Amino acid sequence: MQFFLIAQSGFWNWLTEMPSDQPGELKWQWAGLPESWGVFIWIAAVLGIAAAVFGLYRRESGTVPAWVRTMLACVRFLVLLGLVILLLRPSIYFQQVTIVKPNIALLRDASQSMDRGDRYPDDETANRLAALTGLAAADIKSGKVTRAELLNRAFAQNNAAFLSTVRDKGSINTSDFSDKVSPVSVLPARGGEKATEQSAGGAAPSDPAGVAETKGNSLPDLNPGGPGTDIWGALRETLDNANRLGAIVLLSEGQHNGGEDPVELARRAGELDIPIFTVGLGDPTPARNLTVVDVTVRSQAYPDEPFEIETLLQANLPAEDAARGGKLKVDLVQERIDPATGDRRDPQIVESREVDLPEKSGRMRVDFSHVLREPGQYVYALKAAELERETDVEDNVRTSAVLKVVDEKVRVLLVAGLPSWDYQQVQRLLQRDPSIRLSCWLQSMDEERQQEGDEPITDLPRTLAELGNYNVIILIDPNPEEFDEAWIDALQQFCRNKAGGVLYMAGPQYTSEFITMNRLRGFLELLPVKFGDAASIAASQVIAEANDGGGGMVLVNHNLDHPVMSFSADSAENLSRWNQMPGFTWNFPTESAKPMARVLLERGNQSGVEGNQPALVAGRFGAGSVLYFGFQGTWRWRRVGLQAQFFDRFWIQVIRYLVENRSLQGSRRGFVDCDQPEYELGSKVTLLARFLDEQFQPSTQPTLLAIVSDDQRRQQKVNLQLIPGQPGQYEGSFAATRTGSFEVTLDVPSGAGEQLIETATLRVVPPSAEANAYWLNEKLLREIAEQSGGKYFRLTDLQQLPAALPTLETRAEFNSPPRPVWDLNRLTRYLALLLPVALLGFEWAVRKWFKLL
Repeated sequence: MQFFLIAQSGFWNWLTEMPSDQPGELKWQWAGLPESWGVFIWIAAVLGIAAAVFGLYRRESGTVPAWVRTMLACVRFLVLLGLVILLLRPSIYFQQVTIVKPNIALLRDASQSMDRGDRYPDDETANRLAALTGLAAADIKSGKVTRAELLNRAFAQNNAAFLSTVRDKGSINTSDFSDKVSPVSVLPARGGEKATEQSAGGAAPSDPAGVAETKGNSLPDLNPGGPGTDIWGALRETLDNANRLGAIVLLSEGQHNGGEDPVELARRAGELDIPIFTVGLGDPTPARNLTVVDVTVRSQAYPDEPFEIETLLQANLPAEDAARGGKLKVDLVQERIDPATGDRRDPQIVESREVDLPEKSGRMRVDFSHVLREPGQYVYALKAAELERETDVEDNVRTSAVLKVVDEKVRVLLVAGLPSWDYQQVQRLLQRDPSIRLSCWLQSMDEERQQEGDEPITDLPRTLAELGNYNVIILIDPNPEEFDEAWIDALQQFCRNKAGGVLYMAGPQYTSEFITMNRLRGFLELLPVKFGDAASIAASQVIAEANDGGGGMVLVNHNLDHPVMSFSADSAENLSRWNQMPGFTWNFPTESAKPMARVLLERGNQSGVEGNQPALVAGRFGAGSVLYFGFQGTWRWRRVGLQAQFFDRFWIQVIRYLVENRSLQGSRRGFVDCDQPEYELGSKVTLLARFLDEQFQPSTQPTLLAIVSDDQRRQQKVNLQLIPGQPGQYEGSFAATRTGSFEVTLDVPSGAGEQLIETATLRVVPPSAEANAYWLNEKLLREIAEQSGGKYFRLTDLQQLPAALPTLETRAEFNSPPRPVWDLNRLTRYLALLLPVALLGFEWAVRKWFKLL
């Protein structure tokens, strides 16, 4: 039994020796009160003792006056009552009562699709959203306002009413999610209130009772940009980390693109009595949109040389759309870049076409061929006409990377030991190409005969100055007798410091001797592959002969986009072309490719230390590009296509790749490159750079600054760090936060008229999962809500959500240890001891006075 004290005062604070600010309410209890059958024993004992006292004093009725007997009986009963009270242990304690509310998880979709605007077809929805957010209905209906902006304004306009009402139901734990979940902390109110940090699945750290009071605080703005919408992952993490979770509020467009079914988790939440309330963001009308996905042009061309501009479009059309199978007008627009300011100027339509829209939603490829006569820098944009009632028109245009048209000839030195079929076909191709000036050195040529090429030579160039007159040096199974250490050293400097391109094609006649000869060992440093010793090479050749040349050529699919391998921007078409190429029956054995090298072709039936033996490998040596051909027989590729078109294109692409990083004047001091040409939004971009100092020696300064510029000339700076133990080599990275085409260069002083750094270009595209489906998926959000026992709302009905949340409160009582009333302070302890003694002493004295037993 408990009795509440009516009031607390200074007296009680003095009596209990408790501070005046002691938390909780003072309460009374009988700590020794028996329970169950013990109560009856207590009653019987008390009644028995009372009967004994009554009998004792009744027996003495004739010896003393009645008033004395009554007084003695009262004294004895008081002593008895004191003993009973002592045994019942009257105590006081302080009680704190806390009303514990559940946690409410608020999950906000932060994927890339939340950065889209919706063109709402009806005025009513736009007007209701305008009333909720305070924005203009016309801007909302036209799609100028993104989903994230609508959500942010909805919370900002209704923060006091909405959040406080939700907090009446529980403590809010907010997280943003895309392909992963990130906890969000609330922001302090303007009055300077301290914000309470909350995480998904737990109470605030400063709130031991688990009830986070954040009234007056607000949520930070939602910043979308994630590469995916994994609703299953967000629900799983919330449920796994649940701590007194009472409900989940999910704000999303519902286009789940994760690997698991979120409806299964919704059923699990329902079994745990955790309802999920979903809020749909966006317009549920399926997309009616045309997107220019890509515009690809090579980085360098020459006057009067035809080149291709490859474009890719994506059509998203509803199944019932009348536009299916219709016509679409596209314009290819050329702009020239002003070398002084970097501005684009002189836009002109190169070509206009009407293309067929697909019968079903899908991709369309439109390729153009063009010729330029004036040197300079150009970009190309594809502009697609707007569809009727198109969802998003901002993606109807896309611009290519920069194309540089140079008017200088590429100077190529071709060295061969014997006039093999590859030598003959390559020599003829390069000699008739108007953009190339070819010099040949056929080592088996009679001394009396003139060497081939349109710039014949009489001696093999040997010094760095002589090799520096060329942009590319091609070695086709050269005879090692004509080379020495000095020539190899000059070749290394040509590639490392002059950014010259080097190609080495192995052959059955001289390669074994060339790569194992001691005086030529420095040549192995230049190649992007590793070889075994002479014994292992000989053994591998014996095994290859025993296999009778089986296995053939194996494509490395993920490297088919390399500039040497790319016949088409369409990966499927490119793969199809390469599958038509005849394989090779001989290759020189290698162990593996070096780090940072890219294997383009492999030999299928001959294994190296890392799998199939690399047969065609691209790499870097200093500032220059290097290609290793471990096979011969490219001349057989002439049979594919019309008039050897793919053989010709392959070898021209080889020359373009090798000369890409080589200054035609030999004055460039470095380059910057990316680990791949295209990235999805949000992914990591790795930059690699090679830089020489003013004396054209590898730089040792600890950092370089890279400048990343987009189409609108906005710049981002990225720090590149010197790689330990590798002078001149730098590496750094940054996150791709905007879509579009970008150019990367190094921030170094440049002389007048000189371009000291070879720039790199890259593209950032929307995540494929987010680009394909982005309209409101009400069906999934309704199913998640229904399966969990929750309810679905549209953003226009956001203010109705708090009332639908369940009210789940738990009363938590925290009691201090009880203190007996006789042990509160020194006075009560004396009273508890002296009062029974005084009563018994008084009774003894009275009985003695009246001569009673």
